[in-house]
Amino acid sequence: MIEDDDKFKQKENLDVAYERNFIRPIIILFILIIWCVGLSIFFYPKVKSAVIESGVLELIADMNEEELIPQRGIKAIYFSQAGPKVYSFVTDKRGSTYLHDTIEALIHDYPVEALKDGCISLVSSETKLIGLTVSRGICYVNLSKEFLKSSTYNENNAYEQVEKTLLLDENIEKVVILVEGEVLDSNYFS
Repeated sequence: MIEDDDKFKQKENLDVAYERNFIRPIIILFILIIWCVGLSIFFYPKVKSAVIESGVLELIADMNEEELIPQRGIKAIYFSQAGPKVYSFVTDKRGSTYLHDTIEALIHDYPVEALKDGCISLVSSETKLIGLTVSRGICYVNLSKEFLKSSTYNENNAYEQVEKTLLLDENIEKVVILVEGEVLDSNYFS
């Protein structure tokens, strides 16, 4: 009988140990939850005002309403029978600078007004812009070899079109056109 009492006490001790091991993590979890809720309540006004001031909510709302396509306003020269004419229009943002986008637009885009006026771009549509860099007022434009297929029109040529378009920027004093990394003579198309 004494052995049965010992077994009963051992079983009772195991039950108490099991309850302690089971209850302790629950208490710790409960304390952590209360701590997090308390911090959330305490810092909620500050976080809310920071989010509102940042404008993130408006940006998300705009993104949900319509897909954002970055665009940039540019100026480019196109040629007609009357001569060169400057057109301002908006084009998709393709590069890191507006000068890059200007040359890309000169190659691939036509403003509606230019088409109505019968204007053309003399730069071959197969031309690729390899790179564009501005240093000390000099703009270096590196174009693919397809640029050499460009045409002339009424004594105007593609070299002049690129040059005059880039010179519309008041920060550009001179334009150097390269084809596949080699400087192109300004008289190439003459």
